[in-house]
Amino acid sequence: MIKKIGDRLTIVGVAHVLPKSVEEAKGVIASERPDLVAVELDPARYLALTRGTRAGILDFWRAGPEAWLLTALILLLQGKFSRQTGVAAGEEMLAAVQKAREIGAQVHLIDRDIGITLNRLVSGMPAREKLRLFGNLIVSLLPLGKGFELSRITEEQVVENLLQEFRKLSPRAYDILISERDRYMAMRLAEFLLSGKRVVCVVGAGHVLGVWKELNQLLAGKWSLNLEYSAG
Repeated sequence: MIKKIGDRLTIVGVAHVLPKSVEEAKGVIASERPDLVAVELDPARYLALTRGTRAGILDFWRAGPEAWLLTALILLLQGKFSRQTGVAAGEEMLAAVQKAREIGAQVHLIDRDIGITLNRLVSGMPAREKLRLFGNLIVSLLPLGKGFELSRITEEQVVENLLQEFRKLSPRAYDILISERDRYMAMRLAEFLLSGKRVVCVVGAGHVLGVWKELNQLLAGKWSLNLEYSAG
């Protein structure tokens, strides 16, 4: 999934375990040749990707037992999908970083600190929602059912359906994991665009529409303020 804002921002929606997402991220960066590449990572997750999953799990223990368990379950689920596709989770982000360096573009990690997100999640979710979320993650790890067609996970309609299901499952988790981070990343991107940079942004497919909508609203307001200041 790809969304554009004008001729200065291209948002690439990827799946964290699909080979085609690795190639798409590199291909868009190579063709657009932006000044800056923004990726959906924070420093802690970037270090976890470069040092290995085990080190990442140990680092997340500082967020508390519930946050650690949630992280471990998510990593196990990503590992399950990775074995199906042959691509490690996060490989597309590292590929985007590498391609950015090859063309001489700046690299920015634009996601909110994972520790803040996890702490907000475990402290802000009602107990019933926690049980549903943890339960669904555990069931997803079991070899049950006919499985999901991973190759379609970046299609816009599929993404919208999955987000709707997630929102029904856990409204609070959806707000913290999706909506809040959409706003955070959109604010970072707005700063780059208002400084005149041409940007390629690589994010999970579930964030593309939210970031795109938030950014359109932010830029509308910020451009208005900028014009008023210039006229004065």
